Amino acid sequence: MPWWAIAYLVVLTAVIFISIIKDYLDKRSIAYILGEVFSGAIGIVFITAHWKPELAGLLSWMVLPFLVYAIAWDQYALRYIKASNYPDLSEQENRDMDRYSKIFAILFILPCYIAGAILSYKLLS
Repeated sequence: MPWWAIAYLVVLTAVIFISIIKDYLDKRSIAYILGEVFSGAIGIVFITAHWKPELAGLLSWMVLPFLVYAIAWDQYALRYIKASNYPDLSEQENRDMDRYSKIFAILFILPCYIAGAILSYKLLS
């Protein structure tokens, strides 16, 4: 596995832990927190399995439902990102901040989706 993939996994793991802590402090339900943990774990497994064929073989057909779950969960969770409410920003700037934070979240998790799609393609071909 290349160094940049390892670095991405380290950052992804840190973001997942921060999200779990934030969700706990925001008093999210345990089901929501477990859904987020599972989605994050799937992303980590996809990236790792892309570089480790033995893990990809172990996942086998579970790649497809895992990929669907991860995408569905992340889209669901994006709807519940708290709106920005910075007092020093205008209303329009707060709306822009919300939009850009959602775009950043999607771009950040995109490598996991790509790895899952590649694993799915390899499985189906």
